[in-house]
Amino acid sequence: MPMFSVIIPAHNEENYLSGTLHSIRQQSCQDFETIVVANGCTDKTEEIAKKRSNVRVLSLPRANVSVARNAGALNAKGEILVFLDADTRLEEDSLKKIKEEFTEEYAVLAARVRPDNQNLKYKLLMSLKNVHNITGIYKATVGIFVCRKKDFQKAEGYDPEMTIREHQKLRQRLFKIGKYKCINSYVTTSTRRYEQLGLPKVLSYWTKQFFKEKFGNSEKNEYERIR
Repeated sequence: MPMFSVIIPAHNEENYLSGTLHSIRQQSCQDFETIVVANGCTDKTEEIAKKRSNVRVLSLPRANVSVARNAGALNAKGEILVFLDADTRLEEDSLKKIKEEFTEEYAVLAARVRPDNQNLKYKLLMSLKNVHNITGIYKATVGIFVCRKKDFQKAEGYDPEMTIREHQKLRQRLFKIGKYKCINSYVTTSTRRYEQLGLPKVLSYWTKQFFKEKFGNSEKNEYERIR
C-alpha cells in the first residue's frame, strides 16, 4: 500500500493538469498513488488524466469540489491524503518533506506558496499568505491540504454543501485531533483568478466571506469559476 494518496479534483483543467501531474511524477519520494477526480468536465481534462498510466481516474457527472475530494478519499489506498489543486505544482521534495515532518502531533499540514506569475503584486500577496501560515496567525492551506486518512474519516470529510472555503470546516474538525503545521516546502499555484477578475475584486470577495463566517451569516455564495 502506498504511503500517500495524491487526490486532484479537476473541473475543466485541461490547461493546467499536465503540469500538475508532471510535478507529482518527479517526486523524490515515489511511495504514492495519484487519483484525479474529473467532476463535471466538458473539456479534455479526463482524457489528459487517462493518458497517464500511473494515474487513477474517477469521473463524476456534476462539478462539486467537495464531493470530488470525498470521492478521492473514499477510493484512496494511502495512509496520508494529499489534496492538491489541479492548477498547483509540487516541488520535487514535497512528499519527502511531508513524510519527515508529519509527526503524530499534527493533523493538518500546509505548504508555502509561490505564484506562477512573477508580477510583483502576486509575489507580495503570496508572501503575505506565507507569513500568516508560517506564524499561525491564520492557519490556511493554499493549493494543498494534507491530513491522515484515519483523521479525515473521523472528521467526516468535506461538507458536500460547501463549494467555497470548503477546507475551513474540515480544518476546524481536524484541529480537535491535532495541530497545524506549514512545512518548509513550496507549491506553485495559478494566479488566473487574480489576473482575470482583478486583485481588488478577489480580495473584496474573500474579505466579505471571512466576515460572513465570523458573524454567523449562513448565506451561501457561488464561487465564480475561472477557466
